[in-house]
Parts: sequence; structure tokens; C-alpha cells
Amino acid sequence: MSITRGEFLKSLKKSIPGMVLGGGVATAAQKVLGKMAAASGAPVAKQIPSPAAAANPEIAQDAKIEFITSGPPDGNRIALTFDDGPTPGVTEIILDELQRRQLHATFFMIGERVAAAPDLARRVLAGGHDVGNHTFTHPKLTTLADAQVAAEIEKTQEIIAEALNHRPAWFRPPYGALRQNQAILAARKGLGIVIWSVDSHDWSQPDGAKIAGTVFAETRPGSIILCHDLHRQTADGIGPILDGLMGRGFAFATLSELLG
Repeated sequence: MSITRGEFLKSLKKSIPGMVLGGGVATAAQKVLGKMAAASGAPVAKQIPSPAAAANPEIAQDAKIEFITSGPPDGNRIALTFDDGPTPGVTEIILDELQRRQLHATFFMIGERVAAAPDLARRVLAGGHDVGNHTFTHPKLTTLADAQVAAEIEKTQEIIAEALNHRPAWFRPPYGALRQNQAILAARKGLGIVIWSVDSHDWSQPDGAKIAGTVFAETRPGSIILCHDLHRQTADGIGPILDGLMGRGFAFATLSELLG
């Protein structure tokens, strides 16, 4: 099932049985595995018993955190998301193409990249786009201790707050890899955890036509599309992707607009 951010926050106060992934579990898991295979096989997000930890009055340690993979399937709205930026020479091109069509997207930023290019990060936010947390150094969180995971999330929240005067509402773990007992660390920061339902595979750096073909074939109402503002191929091919999706009747929304 898909879940809005409001429903997600309500779910934090009680234990939710079953899988931690949202709607389309099998499909989403395949997408995660595909991306993670290119990153030396980091384990897919899955439910793992939580260890003992300090009690939290708002979120129980044994709460099952929902990983959001898509938005409401009714209507024609989709969310285009970009990971791993901001990247000078790439992010600007994507922003220009979005602005030319008066469209908005969501950018999951790496904290150290925000620190290196704060003006570019500010331009993203000023353009009406969502800015999300994508950790500080882009590690495989499943290989880290809880304290390190918490630091990756918090440092990114702080640098974005300092540089943009903005605190993200959404978190995406690198490679889509996060254990359930780590998810509580993001949830306690008020962050919704968002994966994706459509993987453009642009991280493997195919040509623009192949990226577009993948996106067109898999996008449905409510889709959350994974791209990256990291490689020039994506930037050079984003115009035809935007036009093709609009031509198929899709309307673009930020994650906050799509999920509530």
C-alpha cells in the first residue's frame, strides 16, 4: 500500500505488523536490489528485530516504520526525485529544464555536497523544489553502527538548516538500504523514509534515450521516480523525459505535494 506522510507519522506511535516496505513490495524490492547490485550488494531494506535503546515518549522502539515507495494511485500525479547532488555543472541544467516547463521535483542532497556548493543548494530550494536528506557522506548505512547512522542523518539536517534555512521532511537512505532498527533513527528526527517505485537506472550511466525508455515504460500514477543529479547523461536527457511524461498526461509534484 502507499502511505501519506500524515499516515506515516501516525504509524510511528504503534507497532505495525508485516513488511516494512510500502506498496508493491516485490517490485520495489527488485528495484532496490538492482541499484544495490551496482554498489557491491548492500543488503535490501528489511525488517530486523530492534535492539534495546533509550525509551522515546513519541516513538516506541518496537514501532515498525513504513518505507514509502509510491504515492496515491488515483489521479495522474507523479514525483520526480534526484539523488546525490548538488553537483555543479549538472544540477543547474536540470533546474533550467524544470524551470523552463514550470515543473517541480525533489532533490535528496548529500550533506558534504551541500557544504561544498551551498549557493547551488539554495537555488534548488528557491526554485520551489523539495530538498531531502540523503546522509552526509553517502555510506551504506546497513554497515554502520547506530551512532554513525544517527550522525549521518543529523549532520545533514544541520548543514541544510544552516545553508538553506530549511529542515528536510524526507529521508532517503543511500542505495535504498536501511534496516528497520535504523529507520527509527530517522523517524525520531521527524523524517519520512522514501524509497522509490521507478528506478531510471541512470546511475549505470546509459545514454539518455535508454534512461527515458525505462522511465516511460514503468511510470504509473503515484510513481516516485529515482534519478540522480550526478551524471551529465541524466542532465542532457532530462528535457525529453519531462516532455515525454507530460505528453503521457502525468502531472509533476514534489514529494510533499504527492504524499501530503
